[in-house]
Amino acid sequence: MKFLNFSIDSQHTGLTWADGGYADLHNDFDFLKLQYLQATAVIKLTWRKSAEKWAQDVPWQSLHLIFEGVSYFRVKERNPEVPISEGATLQHICFAPIEVREEFENIYFTHSAESNYDLLLYFQNEWGIKVDAATVRLQLES
Repeated sequence: MKFLNFSIDSQHTGLTWADGGYADLHNDFDFLKLQYLQATAVIKLTWRKSAEKWAQDVPWQSLHLIFEGVSYFRVKERNPEVPISEGATLQHICFAPIEVREEFENIYFTHSAESNYDLLLYFQNEWGIKVDAATVRLQLES
C-alpha cells in the first residue's frame, strides 16, 4: 500500500505529513464512520474533531483516510462488555503482516513495512479494521 500524503507517527496513535502537520487520532479526534464503496473498491474512514477541551486548538473539523484499490478489508467486532462509546477512540494504528490477518490486538512497531502489509486500526472497545489497498491518502476539512 502506498501512503500518498501522510505517515504514521512514532507513537502509533496519529498521523504526520509535510510541513510539520500532525493529527492525534487517539486524543483529538473521534471516529465517526466507515464507508465501503464496493463497486469502486474504495473505503473512507472519517473522524471528527473531539469536543473535549484539550482538542480546542485543532484546526480541522474532520479528517478522512481514503483507501483506493482495496484488495482486502476486514472488520473485527467490538467487545460487548466495553462501552460502545469507547469505539470512537483509536488505540493504535500500525502495519500488520498478512500472515496474522486473524489477529487484531497486537501492535507492530515498524515503519518499513513490506508493501503487502495491511494497515490495522484498533479501537478502545476492541473493534478493529484491517485494510490493504493500492493507495491511501489523508483528506483534512477545516
